[in-house]
Amino acid sequence: MTAQNLVVFTLVAGCSIYALWVLMPVVARRFIAKQLVQLPFGSAWKASLQQASSASSGCGCSGCDNVVGLPHAAQQKIVHFQVRPKD
Repeated sequence: MTAQNLVVFTLVAGCSIYALWVLMPVVARRFIAKQLVQLPFGSAWKASLQQASSASSGCGCSGCDNVVGLPHAAQQKIVHFQVRPKD
C-alpha cells in the first residue's frame, strides 16, 4: 500500500463514521455514547461523549422548530407575491 492509499482510506473511514453518527437515531447515538464514555479517552472526547449521552434531542438544543431568544412577533414574516404582467 502506498501512502496515498492510506490517506484516502483514513479520510473515507473518518467521513463514514461521522455520517453514521450524524444520521443515527438519537436513541442509538445515546446508547453508543454511554458505552464509549467508559473507555479511557482524553478529557475533551469524554466531555463531548457525556454531552451526547445525556442530550434530550439530537444536538442538545431546544429543537429545530423553536427559535431561542426571539419574541413571537419577530418570528412571523409576511411574504408578498407580485404577479408580473405578461407582455
